[in-house]
Amino acid sequence: MNIWPGKSVAQSASAPASPPPFPGVVEAMDGSAAVVEMETAASEAAGAYPITPSTQMGEGWAAAVADGRPNVNGRRLLFFEPEGEHAAAAVTAGMSMMGLRATNFSSGQGIVYMHESLYAAVGKRLTYVLNVAARAITKQGLNVHAGHDDYHAIDDTGFFQVFAKDVQESADLNLIAHRIAELSLNPGVCAQDGFLTSHVIESIRLPERELVKQYLGDPSDVIDSPTPAQRLVFGETRRRIPEMFDLDYPAMLGVVQNQDSYAQGVAAQRPFYFDHIVELTDRALDEYAALTGRRYARASGYRTDDAEYLIVGQGSVVSNAEAVADYMRTERNVKLGVVNVTMFRPFPADYITRLLKGKKGVVVLERTDQPLAVDLPLLREIRAAMGQGVENSRAGRGEALPYPRLAAVSPDDMPSFYSGCYGLGSRDLQPGDLIAAVENMLPRGGHRRQFYLGVDFIRKGTNLPKLQIWQEQLADSYPQLATLAIPPAGDVNLMPKGALSIRIHSVGGWGAITMGKNLSMTAFELFGVFIKANPKYGSEKKGQPTTFYATLAHDPIRLNCELRHVDVVLSPDPNVFRHSNPFAGLAEGGVFVLQSELTPEAQWTALPMWARTAIVEKHIKFYVLDAFKIAASEASDVELRYRMQGTAFMGAFFNV
Repeated sequence: MNIWPGKSVAQSASAPASPPPFPGVVEAMDGSAAVVEMETAASEAAGAYPITPSTQMGEGWAAAVADGRPNVNGRRLLFFEPEGEHAAAAVTAGMSMMGLRATNFSSGQGIVYMHESLYAAVGKRLTYVLNVAARAITKQGLNVHAGHDDYHAIDDTGFFQVFAKDVQESADLNLIAHRIAELSLNPGVCAQDGFLTSHVIESIRLPERELVKQYLGDPSDVIDSPTPAQRLVFGETRRRIPEMFDLDYPAMLGVVQNQDSYAQGVAAQRPFYFDHIVELTDRALDEYAALTGRRYARASGYRTDDAEYLIVGQGSVVSNAEAVADYMRTERNVKLGVVNVTMFRPFPADYITRLLKGKKGVVVLERTDQPLAVDLPLLREIRAAMGQGVENSRAGRGEALPYPRLAAVSPDDMPSFYSGCYGLGSRDLQPGDLIAAVENMLPRGGHRRQFYLGVDFIRKGTNLPKLQIWQEQLADSYPQLATLAIPPAGDVNLMPKGALSIRIHSVGGWGAITMGKNLSMTAFELFGVFIKANPKYGSEKKGQPTTFYATLAHDPIRLNCELRHVDVVLSPDPNVFRHSNPFAGLAEGGVFVLQSELTPEAQWTALPMWARTAIVEKHIKFYVLDAFKIAASEASDVELRYRMQGTAFMGAFFNV
């Protein structure tokens, strides 16, 4: 990972020369669990109102409270679940004002409901961290899956905002966010993609509890006031988390103010507090790198040194883009790099101008849609930063740069920008989609400046006459539909060499998700392999088809998408052929295990002809397993039998 173009982490003056004291403990968990581990180690209090997909975080915290688990400073954890997200945010703010290290967990509409209170939390200089499993906000229908609508809904509040690309970053950035908040006296948001990170199990290096204690310290510690403004308010030293509620030293906060006072107070926040956040963030990042060896930056580049084209994004798309960058260089001879915008507020304009300067084309991928805006939110900020860089280039010789932190960007160094909207509501994004977005920028590409990925407005080659007529009518009325979405550029397998990928077909409520997690964790614990495992199910869950994906490998697994190439398919669902093609993407000579109470011969006869043909042509190893019968022999409770069926399939996996 490159911090500046031409300067790698290994070359950085602040990179550790010897093994770090806290490299982390190798574990496997999902993004929600990683946040819970960090918050229960570091914080003292939480206010939360459960909302999918951040519910697991609040539940994890509540479980720690029930167990009486203390944090690293020996303090008991406090948990409040008031009625509604607005009340939960207010409770969290109150606990922060009492000098407690506080946290909150929310998503989607929950962020909107608490929106009003976030402005006040900033103005009162509170230090809590809001953990967000980013979720789509209802726009034309309800969706509980991934979207960056909630993350960008609070861009105007004054919260600093960071976004994790994977489970490792979910843990690390959570701690870093607390450090930034407590140095700057400014609350922050630490986000991850809902379900696509919050529910994805990955191999990580879990930060040690001793690291948490050393890096964050005790909220009651007396520290040096880090800025001139803070020294004027508190003196040379202050409590790490100030106690705003103190009967011995009463203070007024948030009182009604008339014209003069209000304007003065709002304007004063910029020089005295907001303008210090960048330097304090860099300090917190340097301190974390020295302790762990894991270096982060407000924005960072992957293979950007010699890149001619860039993909820019936030969240789980970044790891996918890095895998595509390697492929495009090796297989297509395209010099592609990736920029991860880890911090959105304050926007890292200094990094962006240096990373993007001189590139031919930059595609900015965003998991949100704001159709009445001139650009989507990330690209708007990028254009603004690059525009300031152009103003720097116009400064005369000897004249001070108008934006001294930013690079000077001449008009010839300004790249062409392309805007791609993708993944709304966790809509799957494949490597072929990313490749198509890159090809669109190339000399022979279509050069579409705004487009969607993973969506088809016009379905080509349909065999349905009525649909064809309907599409022709649409195309006549809306000719731009044909180019509004870019189709994928083929099906590419970018899994690590020797990886083993598994797909499970089941029914919601049968315990297959738990089985998939147990299978993955068992492989991780027994064989020490890297794992990535994630479920796919709709809001209806119980009684409907569900899918689970898992990959085991000897090298890190970067792809975070539905698996199109698998080696093993397990189907606890005996009716899978009625609604799915379980052989889709199954490798030559792959393994297929099906729930069946029939004999192998009878089951073979019962298969659709196309399935029998596929088994023969692809040399698929086909097994049948009456897992329900096995479960019935072990459990009398009907509900438990469905759960036990998954256990039998887990055994079948390791057997075959």
